[in-house]
Amino acid sequence: MRNSRFIPFVVGICLSLMTFGTSFAASFKVGDRVFIPLYSENLLDDGYADGIIQRINADGTVNIKLSDVVNGEDKTMYGTCSPSGASEQIMTAPTARAKEVVNDVPTDKILPWTIGQFQYVERENLSTTLQRWLGSGMAITPNSLDIADRRARELDLPRLRVVVAMAKAQVESTGGNGFPVPASRALHGAAKMLDDVAALVQSHPNAVSDAAAILAKTAPPHSKDLLVEAIVHIAELTQKQLAQLAGDNPDPTKVDGYTPAQLIAIYTGYYRMMTANDTQPYENAKVAYFSDKVAQAILGGHWPEF
Repeated sequence: MRNSRFIPFVVGICLSLMTFGTSFAASFKVGDRVFIPLYSENLLDDGYADGIIQRINADGTVNIKLSDVVNGEDKTMYGTCSPSGASEQIMTAPTARAKEVVNDVPTDKILPWTIGQFQYVERENLSTTLQRWLGSGMAITPNSLDIADRRARELDLPRLRVVVAMAKAQVESTGGNGFPVPASRALHGAAKMLDDVAALVQSHPNAVSDAAAILAKTAPPHSKDLLVEAIVHIAELTQKQLAQLAGDNPDPTKVDGYTPAQLIAIYTGYYRMMTANDTQPYENAKVAYFSDKVAQAILGGHWPEF
Protein backbone atom coordinates (compact mmCIF):
# COMPACT_ATOMS: atom_id res chain seq x y z
CA MET A 1 0.00 0.00 0.00
CA ARG A 2 2.81 2.37 0.87
CA ASN A 3 4.41 1.91 -2.57
CA SER A 4 1.15 2.56 -4.44
CA ARG A 5 0.69 5.81 -2.53
CA PHE A 6 4.25 6.84 -3.39
CA ILE A 7 3.86 6.43 -7.19
CA PRO A 8 1.65 9.51 -7.77
CA PHE A 9 4.15 11.55 -5.76
CA VAL A 10 7.03 10.45 -7.99
CA VAL A 11 5.01 11.07 -11.14
CA GLY A 12 4.13 14.54 -9.88
CA ILE A 13 7.80 15.36 -9.40
CA CYS A 14 8.58 14.08 -12.89
CA LEU A 15 5.89 16.24 -14.44
CA SER A 16 7.07 19.30 -12.55
CA LEU A 17 10.65 18.80 -13.67
CA MET A 18 9.55 18.28 -17.27
CA THR A 19 7.63 21.53 -17.17
CA PHE A 20 10.74 23.48 -16.26
CA GLY A 21 12.86 22.12 -19.11
CA THR A 22 16.05 20.10 -19.10
CA SER A 23 18.43 22.18 -17.01
CA PHE A 24 19.75 20.07 -14.14
CA ALA A 25 23.34 21.29 -14.06
CA ALA A 26 23.47 21.74 -10.32
CA SER A 27 22.38 18.17 -9.60
CA PHE A 28 24.73 16.26 -11.92
CA LYS A 29 27.79 14.51 -10.57
CA VAL A 30 30.36 12.02 -11.81
CA GLY A 31 28.83 8.56 -12.03
CA ASP A 32 25.29 9.75 -12.70
CA ARG A 33 23.31 7.94 -15.37
CA VAL A 34 21.84 10.47 -17.79
CA PHE A 35 19.34 10.54 -20.64
CA ILE A 36 20.13 12.40 -23.88
CA PRO A 37 16.95 13.27 -25.84
CA LEU A 38 17.09 12.82 -29.61
CA TYR A 39 13.63 14.12 -30.33
CA SER A 40 11.89 14.84 -33.62
CA GLU A 41 8.86 16.87 -34.69
CA ASN A 42 7.55 13.51 -35.87
CA LEU A 43 7.25 11.55 -32.63
CA LEU A 44 7.72 8.26 -34.48
CA ASP A 45 11.30 9.35 -35.19
CA ASP A 46 12.17 10.00 -31.55
CA GLY A 47 15.42 8.53 -30.32
CA TYR A 48 17.60 8.78 -27.26
CA ALA A 49 20.95 7.88 -25.77
CA ASP A 50 21.97 7.14 -22.24
CA GLY A 51 25.28 7.04 -20.50
CA ILE A 52 27.32 7.73 -17.41
CA ILE A 53 28.94 11.06 -16.59
CA GLN A 54 32.71 10.55 -16.57
CA ARG A 55 33.82 14.11 -15.90
CA ILE A 56 32.39 17.53 -15.10
CA ASN A 57 34.40 20.17 -16.94
CA ALA A 58 35.37 23.62 -15.71
CA ASP A 59 32.95 25.29 -18.13
CA GLY A 60 30.03 23.29 -16.74
CA THR A 61 29.82 20.81 -19.62
CA VAL A 62 30.18 17.10 -19.01
CA ASN A 63 31.86 14.13 -20.64
CA ILE A 64 29.60 11.10 -21.00
CA LYS A 65 30.42 7.47 -21.72
CA LEU A 66 27.49 6.22 -23.77
CA SER A 67 25.76 3.02 -22.75
CA ASP A 68 23.12 2.89 -25.46
CA VAL A 69 22.15 4.90 -28.55
CA VAL A 70 18.71 4.56 -30.14
CA ASN A 71 18.54 6.70 -33.26
CA GLY A 72 15.23 7.54 -34.84
CA GLU A 73 14.99 8.09 -38.59
CA ASP A 74 16.72 11.26 -39.85
CA LYS A 75 18.58 11.85 -36.60
CA THR A 76 22.17 11.56 -35.54
CA MET A 77 23.76 12.32 -32.23
CA TYR A 78 24.49 15.77 -33.64
CA GLY A 79 20.96 17.02 -34.12
CA THR A 80 17.36 16.44 -35.09
CA CYS A 81 15.36 17.24 -38.19
CA SER A 82 12.13 19.21 -38.17
CA PRO A 83 9.68 20.42 -40.84
CA SER A 84 11.20 23.88 -40.65
CA GLY A 85 14.64 22.48 -41.38
CA ALA A 86 15.98 23.81 -38.10
CA SER A 87 18.59 21.69 -36.38
CA GLU A 88 19.60 21.95 -32.76
CA GLN A 89 22.92 20.62 -31.58
CA ILE A 90 22.54 17.93 -28.97
CA MET A 91 26.01 16.43 -28.75
CA THR A 92 29.44 17.57 -29.82
CA ALA A 93 30.16 14.36 -31.74
CA PRO A 94 28.77 14.23 -35.31
CA THR A 95 28.19 10.51 -34.83
CA ALA A 96 28.33 8.45 -31.70
CA ARG A 97 27.95 4.83 -30.71
CA ALA A 98 27.50 2.94 -27.49
CA LYS A 99 30.66 2.68 -25.35
CA GLU A 100 32.11 5.87 -26.84
CA VAL A 101 32.85 8.94 -24.74
CA VAL A 102 31.37 12.22 -25.96
CA ASN A 103 32.97 15.34 -24.56
CA ASP A 104 31.80 18.83 -23.62
CA VAL A 105 28.09 18.04 -23.58
CA PRO A 106 26.01 21.02 -22.36
CA THR A 107 24.01 20.03 -19.32
CA ASP A 108 20.88 21.72 -20.65
CA LYS A 109 20.79 19.00 -23.33
CA ILE A 110 20.60 16.08 -20.90
CA LEU A 111 18.27 14.82 -18.20
CA PRO A 112 18.58 12.57 -15.18
CA TRP A 113 17.85 9.07 -16.42
CA THR A 114 14.59 8.59 -14.51
CA ILE A 115 13.16 11.91 -15.67
CA GLY A 116 14.23 11.39 -19.28
CA GLN A 117 12.87 7.86 -19.40
CA PHE A 118 9.50 9.04 -18.10
CA GLN A 119 9.43 11.90 -20.63
CA TYR A 120 10.28 9.55 -23.48
CA VAL A 121 7.47 7.16 -22.54
CA GLU A 122 5.02 10.07 -22.35
CA ARG A 123 6.01 11.11 -25.88
CA GLU A 124 5.53 7.51 -27.05
CA ASN A 125 2.09 7.39 -25.46
CA LEU A 126 1.12 10.66 -27.15
CA SER A 127 2.42 9.37 -30.47
CA THR A 128 0.43 6.14 -30.11
CA THR A 129 -2.82 8.03 -29.53
CA LEU A 130 -2.32 10.30 -32.54
CA GLN A 131 -1.25 7.48 -34.84
CA ARG A 132 -4.30 5.45 -33.87
CA TRP A 133 -6.55 8.41 -34.64
CA LEU A 134 -4.80 8.94 -37.98
CA GLY A 135 -5.35 5.26 -38.69
CA SER A 136 -8.64 3.55 -37.93
CA GLY A 137 -9.59 5.92 -35.12
CA MET A 138 -10.97 2.95 -33.20
CA ALA A 139 -11.33 3.47 -29.45
CA ILE A 140 -10.02 7.03 -29.63
CA THR A 141 -12.43 8.82 -27.33
CA PRO A 142 -12.66 12.46 -26.23
CA ASN A 143 -11.31 11.35 -22.86
CA SER A 144 -8.24 9.71 -24.41
CA LEU A 145 -7.62 12.92 -26.34
CA ASP A 146 -7.92 14.97 -23.14
CA ILE A 147 -5.11 12.81 -21.77
CA ALA A 148 -3.13 13.35 -24.99
CA ASP A 149 -3.60 17.11 -24.66
CA ARG A 150 -2.32 17.00 -21.09
CA ARG A 151 0.75 15.12 -22.27
CA ALA A 152 1.38 17.55 -25.13
CA ARG A 153 1.01 20.49 -22.75
CA GLU A 154 3.38 19.06 -20.15
CA LEU A 155 5.89 18.11 -22.85
CA ASP A 156 5.70 21.68 -24.25
CA LEU A 157 4.53 20.60 -27.72
CA PRO A 158 2.13 23.39 -28.77
CA ARG A 159 1.94 22.28 -32.40
CA LEU A 160 0.81 18.83 -31.33
CA ARG A 161 -1.79 20.38 -29.04
CA VAL A 162 -3.35 21.78 -32.22
CA VAL A 163 -3.36 18.27 -33.71
CA VAL A 164 -5.00 16.88 -30.58
CA ALA A 165 -7.63 19.64 -30.64
CA MET A 166 -8.39 18.80 -34.28
CA ALA A 167 -8.67 15.11 -33.43
CA LYS A 168 -11.01 15.80 -30.53
CA ALA A 169 -13.22 18.05 -32.67
CA GLN A 170 -13.49 15.32 -35.31
CA VAL A 171 -14.18 12.51 -32.83
CA GLU A 172 -16.81 14.50 -30.95
CA SER A 173 -18.51 15.57 -34.18
CA THR A 174 -19.42 11.99 -35.11
CA GLY A 175 -21.05 11.13 -31.79
CA GLY A 176 -19.46 7.69 -32.00
CA ASN A 177 -17.27 8.03 -28.90
CA GLY A 178 -14.40 6.27 -30.60
CA PHE A 179 -16.40 3.76 -32.59
CA PRO A 180 -17.35 3.86 -36.28
CA VAL A 181 -20.70 5.32 -37.26
CA PRO A 182 -22.28 5.53 -40.72
CA ALA A 183 -21.79 8.68 -42.76
CA SER A 184 -25.49 9.44 -42.47
CA ARG A 185 -24.90 10.01 -38.76
CA ALA A 186 -21.25 11.07 -38.65
CA LEU A 187 -21.72 14.12 -40.85
CA HIS A 188 -24.35 15.80 -38.68
CA GLY A 189 -21.64 17.60 -36.73
CA ALA A 190 -19.24 17.99 -39.64
CA ALA A 191 -19.97 21.61 -40.57
CA LYS A 192 -19.18 22.96 -37.11
CA MET A 193 -16.21 20.63 -36.77
CA LEU A 194 -14.71 21.83 -40.05
CA ASP A 195 -15.24 25.46 -39.07
CA ASP A 196 -13.53 24.78 -35.74
CA VAL A 197 -10.62 23.05 -37.47
CA ALA A 198 -10.33 25.96 -39.92
CA ALA A 199 -9.91 28.31 -36.97
CA LEU A 200 -7.26 26.02 -35.47
CA VAL A 201 -5.17 25.88 -38.67
CA GLN A 202 -5.53 29.56 -39.53
CA SER A 203 -2.19 30.31 -37.88
CA HIS A 204 -0.51 27.41 -39.72
CA PRO A 205 -0.88 28.34 -43.40
CA ASN A 206 2.17 26.37 -44.51
CA ALA A 207 0.74 23.17 -43.06
CA VAL A 208 -2.51 23.81 -44.93
CA SER A 209 -0.60 24.38 -48.18
CA ASP A 210 1.39 21.19 -47.67
CA ALA A 211 -1.82 19.26 -47.00
CA ALA A 212 -3.37 20.70 -50.17
CA ALA A 213 -0.38 19.49 -52.18
CA ILE A 214 -0.80 15.98 -50.78
CA LEU A 215 -4.51 15.97 -51.60
CA ALA A 216 -3.73 17.18 -55.12
CA LYS A 217 -1.13 14.39 -55.44
CA THR A 218 1.59 16.90 -56.26
CA ALA A 219 3.52 15.91 -53.12
CA PRO A 220 4.39 12.57 -51.50
CA PRO A 221 1.36 10.97 -49.80
CA HIS A 222 2.69 11.35 -46.27
CA SER A 223 4.33 14.11 -44.28
CA LYS A 224 6.57 13.99 -41.24
CA ASP A 225 4.54 16.90 -39.87
CA LEU A 226 1.63 15.49 -37.88
CA LEU A 227 -0.31 18.73 -38.33
CA VAL A 228 -0.20 18.25 -42.10
CA GLU A 229 -1.22 14.62 -41.66
CA ALA A 230 -4.16 15.68 -39.48
CA ILE A 231 -5.46 18.14 -42.09
CA VAL A 232 -5.19 15.50 -44.82
CA HIS A 233 -6.90 12.93 -42.60
CA ILE A 234 -9.91 15.14 -41.89
CA ALA A 235 -10.16 16.21 -45.53
CA GLU A 236 -10.08 12.63 -46.82
CA LEU A 237 -12.51 11.45 -44.15
CA THR A 238 -14.96 14.21 -45.09
CA GLN A 239 -14.66 13.38 -48.78
CA LYS A 240 -15.23 9.69 -48.07
CA GLN A 241 -18.29 10.29 -45.91
CA LEU A 242 -19.86 12.66 -48.44
CA ALA A 243 -19.22 10.07 -51.15
CA GLN A 244 -21.07 7.53 -49.02
CA LEU A 245 -24.04 9.88 -48.77
CA ALA A 246 -23.94 10.36 -52.53
CA GLY A 247 -23.95 6.59 -52.91
CA ASP A 248 -27.11 6.40 -50.82
CA ASN A 249 -28.90 8.96 -52.96
CA PRO A 250 -27.66 10.48 -56.21
CA ASP A 251 -29.81 13.57 -55.64
CA PRO A 252 -28.40 15.72 -52.79
CA THR A 253 -31.72 17.52 -52.40
CA LYS A 254 -33.36 14.26 -51.32
CA VAL A 255 -30.86 12.84 -48.82
CA ASP A 256 -32.54 11.57 -45.65
CA GLY A 257 -31.62 13.63 -42.61
CA TYR A 258 -29.90 16.47 -44.45
CA THR A 259 -31.24 19.62 -46.02
CA PRO A 260 -29.42 21.21 -48.95
CA ALA A 261 -28.36 24.03 -46.61
CA GLN A 262 -26.75 21.54 -44.22
CA LEU A 263 -24.84 19.87 -47.03
CA ILE A 264 -23.69 23.23 -48.39
CA ALA A 265 -22.45 24.11 -44.87
CA ILE A 266 -20.35 20.92 -44.76
CA TYR A 267 -18.72 21.64 -48.11
CA THR A 268 -18.18 25.27 -47.13
CA GLY A 269 -16.50 24.15 -43.89
CA TYR A 270 -14.23 21.88 -45.91
CA TYR A 271 -13.08 24.76 -48.09
CA ARG A 272 -12.77 27.01 -45.06
CA MET A 273 -10.30 24.49 -43.65
CA MET A 274 -8.42 24.23 -46.94
CA THR A 275 -8.07 28.03 -47.15
CA ALA A 276 -6.79 28.33 -43.56
CA ASN A 277 -10.05 29.96 -42.53
CA ASP A 278 -10.31 31.96 -45.76
CA THR A 279 -6.92 33.62 -45.23
CA GLN A 280 -5.24 32.16 -48.32
CA PRO A 281 -6.47 30.78 -51.65
CA TYR A 282 -7.01 27.10 -52.28
CA GLU A 283 -6.70 26.13 -55.93
CA ASN A 284 -6.51 29.88 -56.66
CA ALA A 285 -9.89 30.64 -55.07
CA LYS A 286 -11.40 31.72 -51.75
CA VAL A 287 -14.28 30.23 -49.78
CA ALA A 288 -17.03 32.32 -51.42
CA TYR A 289 -16.19 30.92 -54.84
CA PHE A 290 -16.40 27.32 -53.66
CA SER A 291 -19.52 27.94 -51.58
CA ASP A 292 -21.37 29.41 -54.57
CA LYS A 293 -20.24 26.58 -56.82
CA VAL A 294 -21.34 23.97 -54.26
CA ALA A 295 -24.73 25.62 -53.78
CA GLN A 296 -25.38 25.67 -57.52
CA ALA A 297 -24.55 21.98 -57.83
CA ILE A 298 -26.55 20.81 -54.82
CA LEU A 299 -29.62 22.92 -55.57
CA GLY A 300 -29.41 21.64 -59.14
CA GLY A 301 -29.58 18.06 -57.88
CA HIS A 302 -25.90 17.20 -58.42
CA TRP A 303 -23.21 16.27 -55.93
CA PRO A 304 -20.22 18.66 -56.06
CA GLU A 305 -16.82 17.27 -56.97
CA PHE A 306 -13.71 18.03 -54.93
